[in-house]
Amino acid sequence: PLKISGDADRYNHRDGNDDYTQAGQLYRLMSGDEREHLHDAMAGAMQGVPEEIIERQLAHLEKADPAYATGVQEALIR
Repeated sequence: PLKISGDADRYNHRDGNDDYTQAGQLYRLMSGDEREHLHDAMAGAMQGVPEEIIERQLAHLEKADPAYATGVQEALIR
């Protein structure tokens, strides 16, 4: 057990943070070739994954950068 004195509460690590800004910024720093490689790698990793899960992942990528989601989606149909 942890001994404490005074009030204690849970720390919400999500306050003031989001899961998409940094990913979007990194994506926008990449060259066109790097982005294409990332799109292809993501699409390759999603082969055989149920469509419902792919759609959820694309929604996350869209929040980081719409071009990220579009690039992966296009790579999935190639």
